[in-house]
Amino acid sequence: MKRKTKNKIKDKILNITADFLENLYFAGGDRFPTTISKYDAFSIFNKKYYHKYTETSFTKWIDRLRRYGYLDYSPNSTSFEFTCKTKIKLAKAIGLRIGESNNYFFISFDVPELKRKSRDNFRNAIKNVGCKQIHKSLWVINKDVHDYIQMLAREFRIEKFVVNIISSQSDIDGILDRMF
Repeated sequence: MKRKTKNKIKDKILNITADFLENLYFAGGDRFPTTISKYDAFSIFNKKYYHKYTETSFTKWIDRLRRYGYLDYSPNSTSFEFTCKTKIKLAKAIGLRIGESNNYFFISFDVPELKRKSRDNFRNAIKNVGCKQIHKSLWVINKDVHDYIQMLAREFRIEKFVVNIISSQSDIDGILDRMF
């Protein structure tokens, strides 16, 4: 098989995987679960993916998601647990589902150069969730993402360099209103 064809197949599998994860994660509506039952995951897979996109069995998909670090489960359990990696992968979808707030949430960070990769990953994740940059390391969003940002900081091991500020009023409200 040509290399170009292999890359197309790999991209298709990655897109289906991201879509499948999103469907599992938001199966319960707008709440952000930590677990989903195996039965619900199986029914979502059979309705939306099996025979439509793939002939791969449900157990192979779930095992692949576990190997890649998106799901965690034990064989005796009746449910799957979503990992932080899943929540980072679905940052854009999570950001779209969080409702607007009357407050502004400011995120400030000053991560040392030694942790450059973590800083860049954190920055990309907060961009994906919908934060907008005001200053070099000051970001703002009008959605309640405090817990999500804390989870990101813990996951990238930069929590001591990140500060969250919740503000109902500031002297740049006009600028912020135009941004959102």
